[in-house]
Amino acid sequence: MEILWFKVLTILFIFTAGLLAGIAPTRMRVSEQGARQLIWGNAFSGGVFLGAGLLHMLPDARANFEVYAGDVDFPFAALICGVGFLLVLLLEKGVLGGSHDMGEASEGRAANPFLLCLILSIHSIIAGTSLGLEATLVSATAIFIAIIAHKGAASFALGVNLRESHFPSFRHIVIICFFAVMTPLGVILGTGFSATFSSHTSAGIEAVFDSLAAGTFLYVAVVDIIEDVFRQPPDRWIKVLLIMCGFTLMALIAVWA
Repeated sequence: MEILWFKVLTILFIFTAGLLAGIAPTRMRVSEQGARQLIWGNAFSGGVFLGAGLLHMLPDARANFEVYAGDVDFPFAALICGVGFLLVLLLEKGVLGGSHDMGEASEGRAANPFLLCLILSIHSIIAGTSLGLEATLVSATAIFIAIIAHKGAASFALGVNLRESHFPSFRHIVIICFFAVMTPLGVILGTGFSATFSSHTSAGIEAVFDSLAAGTFLYVAVVDIIEDVFRQPPDRWIKVLLIMCGFTLMALIAVWA
């Protein structure tokens, strides 16, 4: 029951963060100092994503595959993690043609906002499902921290892109609401899967979604966030320190996971 109420709270927090951050670009101008602090926060979230993927999701996926498949000697978790990584690579670099990265919306590059929303939403629903499938409070907390650390930044980036594309306010809000609800929808789906299926089947489903989420987290961390924050020369050592802090936070949480 405790884990169920935690998931309800995560749904409310994640939706609120996504909604407010996505609407914010219609109400404000980002100052130079504000943009700098946003990059610092993005660097920290990069470390969090990297740590969550490597230290929580992949080990959990391997453990669940052992429960589901027994002693089959094949790296299923690594394979599906790679599929998740390649899926986002295909969508972002293939569909969008490499013209836009998730962290670059503030530069106003001309990506199709609908395609950007689709890519972000696919990642969000996979991550949310992984969170919903978690049975322990510590593991769920680690995934929640990783999600909330980037949800606001991703939604803000989408909001800036919509503003730069001159979308009407009503349509802007509708698209942001759609994106904001994707992670909560994933949490609901994951919770439903864990409650509906047997523990054996549920372990297999959780293993697949943990692996997929790990791949998407690693892609977002390395290709989008970390690469993007170092494109601007200032504060390089601060950014390195913040990435290390985010990774260390996930390592500390792993002690109790």
